[in-house]
Parts: sequence; C-alpha cells; structure tokens
Amino acid sequence: MQITKIISAALISTLFLAACSNEPKKENTEEKPFVAEAPVDLTNSEAMMNNMPSPIELAILIKAEGAKYNKELLNDVKNISKYTTNAKKAINIGVYSADVGYTTLFKQTQETYFYFNNIRKLSDEIGLSSAFDQTMFDRVESNVENRDSLIGIITQAYQVANKFLKDNNRMSTSVLMVSGAWVECMYIATRLSSNGKINPQIAARVAEQKITLGKLLSTMNEFKSDENVAALIPQFESLKAILEKGEMATPKDDDFVINETQYRELVEKTAEVRGSFVN
Repeated sequence: MQITKIISAALISTLFLAACSNEPKKENTEEKPFVAEAPVDLTNSEAMMNNMPSPIELAILIKAEGAKYNKELLNDVKNISKYTTNAKKAINIGVYSADVGYTTLFKQTQETYFYFNNIRKLSDEIGLSSAFDQTMFDRVESNVENRDSLIGIITQAYQVANKFLKDNNRMSTSVLMVSGAWVECMYIATRLSSNGKINPQIAARVAEQKITLGKLLSTMNEFKSDENVAALIPQFESLKAILEKGEMATPKDDDFVINETQYRELVEKTAEVRGSFVN
C-alpha cells in the first residue's frame, strides 16, 4: 500500500494572523461550543484533501536524504496548556500529529507516546473523544514500538475523527487540523535543511510543497466563512507567494541548484507562521 494512502486519512483530519509578540496577549477562554456549519457542497474539498500528500510522506523523503532526529524541532508537549480556544486546540492537534509522524518515523517511542497523549487530550476537549478513546490509547501504548502497527492504529483513529466531523458539519475543524499538520511538517523540514549549508535534496522536497499548498488554500477558501479558517489564509498566501517567486530548486545532473535567497526567506516565514500556531 502506498505511503500516501496509508497516512492520507491522518492528514485529512490532522493533517493566528499575528506572529508571536514579546508581550503575549490574553486569549478569550470563554469559548462557545462548536456549532454545526451551514451545509455546503464538500465534493471539491474532500477530493482535494483526499489526494493531498501527508506530512509523514515528506518526513520519509527527508530521512532518506540523511536527516537526523532533532527533538528540539518539535512543539513542546508542555505547550498544551497554552491552547485555550477551540481553534488553537484544533490547529495543534494537527501540529502534534505531524510530531507523532516524525517521532514514529525515527522510532522515538517515548516521545511518540507523549505526543499522542496530547492529541488525545485536545481531541477530548473539542468533542472528538469517540476517535481517541481509552481503547485507542491502550492500543497505541501496546504497539508504540511497532511503527507499522502504530501508523495503522493512528490512521484508523483519524478516519473516525474525520467521519465524525463530516457527519456533524464541522469540516472547518478538519481544515484547521490539516493546516497545523502541514505547517509543522514544513517547519521541521526547513529547519533540518537550513543549519549551515542547505541540503539541495531536502530543499527540493520542500519546494515541491507549493503544489500541496495550492490544494490546501483552495480548500481553506471553501471554508473562509469560518473566521478561524479565514484568519489563516493570509499567512498561507504569504508562504505561497514565496514558493511561487521562481524556481526554488532547479535540477542539475543528479542534484539541484537552490535559490538560497528565496529558500531562506521561506525558512523565516515558515518559522513565523508556525510560531503563531504553537505559542
């Protein structure tokens, strides 16, 4: 089974406007419960999200290029206490899901367990406990050292979560999760390839994400009536503008020539967007 098909369900459900300031703003913790969205034609958005490459797929490509595990790149599990609004919780389910994919890929079993526990807690808080219940958590704990089984278990949980969101007209929540997962994956990828000399192969994989980003933005625009989704669109448009400035990675022989100025601009903007998600 292709990697995309194995993990695509995770991206569907996992997978804010200002960057972090020196003086954190207080968030409104009096959150209204989720309410059903007005019914919309989901044909186009579901098709796009079903065909979107997953964060773990990019991680596998990056690992194949010799990247090493770096725990410092992940969103600290302790940050969960910062996420007090439903939108922040949904986004960071996606962020932590990308981190689960990364830790699973590098067989970091303890970290995988911690990150999945955070996904479960946040899911409970936004009404997705049917997907990440105690039975699912017990299965993860029992299979945490078996990468293939763990991927299957988590994928199944995300399938249940996505079906729940679709059946309850809460697809904008899925969009927020996907957004968080994609940004976290891009952050990890760009950080791995920006320490000193740029790795051309990794940079080329990152450059290819402009196709995925285009699909994601199309889906986000279908749900821009949700103010939380609408707030993210300018950030993703800014990333798209950088990716589309020109050819970031030009093939040459068996390698790539990288436009370093353009690439480092993407690295900085990705870090800025990610910072607004996790802080």
